Amino acid sequence: MLRIRRVTNDDFTNISVLVVNAFGQPNESRLITALRTTGAMAIELVAEDDEGMVGHLAMSRFDSPENWVALAPISVRPESQGIGVGRSLVRYALDEARRSKFDAVVVVGSPGYYGKMGFVFNGPAKLSSPYPQEYTGFYPLSPKVAMTSASLSYPQPFSDV
Repeated sequence: MLRIRRVTNDDFTNISVLVVNAFGQPNESRLITALRTTGAMAIELVAEDDEGMVGHLAMSRFDSPENWVALAPISVRPESQGIGVGRSLVRYALDEARRSKFDAVVVVGSPGYYGKMGFVFNGPAKLSSPYPQEYTGFYPLSPKVAMTSASLSYPQPFSDV
């Protein structure tokens, strides 16, 4: 049975190990630590099963637009990939972002994967991003931003990794 919850300080070491194993290198783990350290982390979740931690998801505040969050990175233990852990984490995180009254969530990733969860790629919102436009997905949480034009300014740790 998969359980998803907010991260506690006691989780940091296990998260680091999970993220390095999922990505095969330490850059994303460094990014997560820097997002925490700089106060940019908005929502941080872990998924657990009977064997322990199987997934992690981070959402950080954009510098601009205000009240928007970036979904990145998301990590799933390699032997648990492909069974819905990531999808469950994303859905839970979107609900958390909605409850936290954020206006929008942006992800850089596969349109095929994130599109199934409601992210819109190349839709009516016009987003200027330092990342490839065709991989920039938008999930409006507030009707006022659904057709907006915005320049995305990620928190500094994204530039440092």
